[in-house]
Amino acid sequence: MDTITTTTAVKYVATGVGRLFYIVSPQETTFAHYKQVPDYIAEAIPFFVLTITLEFLTLVFKNGGEGLKKRRLWDASRISVNDVVGSIGVSKAGMLQQLSKFFMYNVSLNSYLYVYGHFRLVELDPAKLWVWVAGFFAVDLGYYLFHRGAHEINLFWAAHVHHSSEYYNQTTALRQSILQPYTSWIFDLPSALFLPPSLYVAHKQFNTLFQYWIHTELIGNLGPLEYIINTPSAHRVHHGRNPYCIDKNYAGTLIIWDILFGTFELERTPQLAVSEPEPVAFGLTHPINTFNPLTIQFHHLAHVLKTCKATRGVQNKLKVLFYGPGWHDDTPRTGLLEEIPPIAKDVPPQKYDPAVSLGINVYVVLHFAVLIVANSLILDYSPGQLDFSIVLATTAYILATLTVFGRIFDLKPFAIECEFIRSVVVCCTIEYAKRKSILPQQMALFQALQLVSSLWLLTSQRTRPAEAKLMNSKTE
Repeated sequence: MDTITTTTAVKYVATGVGRLFYIVSPQETTFAHYKQVPDYIAEAIPFFVLTITLEFLTLVFKNGGEGLKKRRLWDASRISVNDVVGSIGVSKAGMLQQLSKFFMYNVSLNSYLYVYGHFRLVELDPAKLWVWVAGFFAVDLGYYLFHRGAHEINLFWAAHVHHSSEYYNQTTALRQSILQPYTSWIFDLPSALFLPPSLYVAHKQFNTLFQYWIHTELIGNLGPLEYIINTPSAHRVHHGRNPYCIDKNYAGTLIIWDILFGTFELERTPQLAVSEPEPVAFGLTHPINTFNPLTIQFHHLAHVLKTCKATRGVQNKLKVLFYGPGWHDDTPRTGLLEEIPPIAKDVPPQKYDPAVSLGINVYVVLHFAVLIVANSLILDYSPGQLDFSIVLATTAYILATLTVFGRIFDLKPFAIECEFIRSVVVCCTIEYAKRKSILPQQMALFQALQLVSSLWLLTSQRTRPAEAKLMNSKTE
């Protein structure tokens, strides 16, 4: 067994943290073949956990924990258990988005490989430093174009669920769509005319990782860097529902694309000495008000298809699909800013945050941790390495758990009863798998945890509708 030295540990941490900021060695991240490129995003998961923990602890000790209090103030209510579960549950780092690889065709990579193999204009050596640098700019520009399209094309906006959270913290970065890769691939194809696939695969991951750390309210304006790279301040504007924030700051890594193409906007903070400071309110202009993972993923797609069906005329149907989300008759392509609901400057909008007991929050966090472990185990395998029945059963377990948790947080009728039934079904499925020697006998401990905890939930945490209304009135 290799001995872990202090030097090795420091190098591991420095390398992992550096990747979040695109601080990488071109030589160490250049490969002859795309299959040799590591899964940098999977390797970054421990650092996601680290930064989420650090952000939480900072909020605990900063200003007496004001940032964690459920108060309707700009500096409060910055993290909530229900939103964290909702974000990570549909996240790129672990759950539905990554599980989709077992069921859906990798259109992004395979379309890139096809264009590169049949239509590339030049043959470039990936080992050349200038080619690596060109790849950095090409992939980043492609992301800007995709991201702009995702906001300004209604059908693409339906596959961009990232903005559905009303919070802005490190877990918000993980809220991603399972459909987004099926709209973004088009914007990568120009790079396939010249950029070797191995560099495309590497830069695509680093571009994604860079966008993780900027999801925080704890880092203020970064001075001159605000005009060079994407920053937390710039991205807060992008996530804002204030009229001045709409369709701004699409950058991935470099904010220069927004400056060049006219979509750049500074955050209106007192530090910039603007005439009228305006705090950013996060989320959708019309919040979805649910923690159901399926609704988070597909609510706008259903709306677009329903609107398209109800709209008369082929031309207008196409406009519903390919004009902006705010378009309707007699408006510009992307709609009118005047129709965006204004945001009061003295008090933030009321967040959707139905009150549940401490016991329910503890229960969900405990079982969500187990869910993350189960998800991590299956993601260690590539499609084809596991029996499909195992993949299907694990996916059903994860989806059912997230859906029931969403119902609990939404205070839906019989949500606690549904959780108990889910636990019984899980235990019966595990028992069957044990008898078929698919799972080890030690899973009896997990079965006991499921049954005992869900029975406790059923007998002690059911809330009558009248009680639920009273609990919610205390948070308003």
